Amino acid sequence: MSATITPQHAPESSGDPIARVDAELRDAAIASLKRKRKFIEDAVAYVTVNGVLWLIWALTDHSADGIMPWPAWVSVIWGFLLAIDAWRAFGHWPASLHRPITEADIQREMKYSRSN
Repeated sequence: MSATITPQHAPESSGDPIARVDAELRDAAIASLKRKRKFIEDAVAYVTVNGVLWLIWALTDHSADGIMPWPAWVSVIWGFLLAIDAWRAFGHWPASLHRPITEADIQREMKYSRSN
């Protein structure tokens, strides 16, 4: 039996900014791990389903009816969506999107807004 980890949020009354940042980092880490695991599950489903579709095509109708065999449409569209999921799960660009907003970020944005 495995324990399920859920995001822990710092209490609102907690005045400790370090504890709040640690809680935000923990929540971000948990969300990242969940995205990675979901991607692996989706990749296995992609390979399995597309393998079956291509096998059906190979055993029944070899015609391409023009440009592409019909399973290619599923493979290409689903593959594109899977690539986006991979980028979200494993990509680190831009890194600033993956870190919590700090007070320095807020002050910089306020200063920028005042100058415009």
